[in-house]
Amino acid sequence: MKRAHHRVAGAHAADAAPPGPRLRAHEKRPRRPGTRGALPLVIALALALALPGCGTGEQRTPEAAATPAPKLTARGQVRPMAHARVGAIAGGVVAQMRVEVGEAVREQQEIARVRGPGGTEVLVAPWDGTITSLPVQVGDTVLPGALIATVGDLSRLQVETTDVDEFIIAYVRRGQAVTLSVDALDGRLLRGRVRSVALEPQRSAEGDEHYPVVIDLAEIPVELRPGMTVRVNFSP
Repeated sequence: MKRAHHRVAGAHAADAAPPGPRLRAHEKRPRRPGTRGALPLVIALALALALPGCGTGEQRTPEAAATPAPKLTARGQVRPMAHARVGAIAGGVVAQMRVEVGEAVREQQEIARVRGPGGTEVLVAPWDGTITSLPVQVGDTVLPGALIATVGDLSRLQVETTDVDEFIIAYVRRGQAVTLSVDALDGRLLRGRVRSVALEPQRSAEGDEHYPVVIDLAEIPVELRPGMTVRVNFSP
């Protein structure tokens, strides 16, 4: 009885779950629907989220990311290449003025006389040039070292600028060619070359620090005068 029951049970088990076909070694199991291309899509989505500005509506353009170039211009003034300040050593009262502004003088020519406690001091021109300024007049009382006159060599002019700050000085070098526009001559363009560049900044009366730069002019128009304002362009 026990053996017959075992056979019947085995027969029912075989009828309930018939064995499926076995896969051969060279056959591959079929892919599940919907999985084709899922992995590349996930990788592309991860890369897109990792890029700056993605997902936030922000777009980065080369113009926005680039740092703007500094404006390489500075203000300057036309000056005599050689100029001297003539002052009183002892001080006193200006007794005589022998010259006028714009007058040409020779070396050792008398400029003025200052009468002081120890006698009369005679002031003379240090070299050939032109009287460019007389800040005092006869009768003025001046202190020791006071400026009496300035003498300049107007045959040679240069441009001096104290408007070059720390953001421009890195782009300025000795021997560099520059262009200049003269305000008083309707913006007339001149050519020049940097002669000297300060290595350390100097503090102005307003407390600003700038690097003095001296520029030689390639040509000097007859209309150009000392004191005229120019704009210097250091761009290459």
